[in-house]
Amino acid sequence: MSKPIWRHCAVPKQAVKLIADRRHGERANERKEISRMARRRYQKGCVFKKGKVWVLRYREKVLSADHQLRTANRALTLGGFSSAREARRAAEAHLRKVNNGTGSTRVYMTLKQFWESHFQTDILPMLKPNTVRLYKLMFTKHIEPSLGQLMLRDLGRHHIQRLIAAKQQENYSTQTLRHIRSTLGKMFGVALQWGWVEANPARGVMLPPMQRVRTPNLLSPEQIKTLVGALSEQASTIVLLGATTGLRIGELLGLQVGDVDFDSATLHVRRTVSRGEVGSPKTQGSARRIPLPQEVLAYLRNFLGLRQSASSWLFSNSSGTPWDDRNLFNRSVKPVCDRLGLRFSWHSLRHTFSTLQGNQGAPLPVLQSLLGHTTARVTMAYTHPLEDVKREAMERVSSLLFPIVPLMFPTGNGEDRSDKATRLN
Repeated sequence: MSKPIWRHCAVPKQAVKLIADRRHGERANERKEISRMARRRYQKGCVFKKGKVWVLRYREKVLSADHQLRTANRALTLGGFSSAREARRAAEAHLRKVNNGTGSTRVYMTLKQFWESHFQTDILPMLKPNTVRLYKLMFTKHIEPSLGQLMLRDLGRHHIQRLIAAKQQENYSTQTLRHIRSTLGKMFGVALQWGWVEANPARGVMLPPMQRVRTPNLLSPEQIKTLVGALSEQASTIVLLGATTGLRIGELLGLQVGDVDFDSATLHVRRTVSRGEVGSPKTQGSARRIPLPQEVLAYLRNFLGLRQSASSWLFSNSSGTPWDDRNLFNRSVKPVCDRLGLRFSWHSLRHTFSTLQGNQGAPLPVLQSLLGHTTARVTMAYTHPLEDVKREAMERVSSLLFPIVPLMFPTGNGEDRSDKATRLN
């Protein structure tokens, strides 16, 4: 490109304007010099009538699947207007965003291409391992077969709603449907932030009401005692600590020896381990301090005194690294539970802790803090009323009412008290 040509003009202002108009591509500055003028990226488009409707033709910047920004010709049906002036006014309103550069960049790639070229490489590495596994499972198993070949710009809310309805017909749980919607919501949320779509179609997609498919596996204190006595030294310590603190299995496996403060009787939750990978706690409230009872401290002190590993991890495998929770469960816990006839999962410890604490009268904010939940609503879902506690509550109300409420049935002496009840009412 040649350098700008500067030329002093001694003619009056009107003459400068004429020269600038005559010499295309040049204009005068404040010192009445003429310089080469950059081409303006402004277009009025072509508006014409086709049949009974008006059509606008214009140029638009698009991002292709090979990550190149190109110019494409576009045709937009404006609608039926009574005059060319009204059609031109509608065209100008549409072109305003295009000319100002405030509209979203039209992206010509499929949902699968967006996943493979952008979301999987740019977004997933910043998420937690469990979230990454969930998003990958939802996309490869549910989303890609149905929506993968649709253009990102053409995918609407009705496509997602239709997918949700189809998966519901296949008897998938509401939780799975919620995961599908959240995966698509995250993907389109990123595309919306990048200016590649104008709206997030996953917002507003309806889901069926949540239904609990199976009841959580709660352990009684006697079952916990039996299980702890039958497990190996390391597995029994994990089960006991989980039942008495309510920690997630990832938080238990992420504990290091230095996280146990024997002087202050406190356990520090600073990290989590998922499938053997070390990461930060699940939420901001998950990084917390747990007070430890003296019995648990004595158990941990005895465990540390007997263990032969010099690893800094409180619970480590033979190589001195944190356990994979699945390997530990399948090798050390599941065979014992099958032999004892116990329905058990790692999450059973968390439900058991919350239920025992809640039925013993622990305040909800305290229980929420101990469990590391962000909302009390989640804590309430983990707390299940025990049958004995419910019966005791009914008996307490009954003991208050029946000394003053007349019986509605005959007494042992054959006396009918219904007349007394009628007089009281």
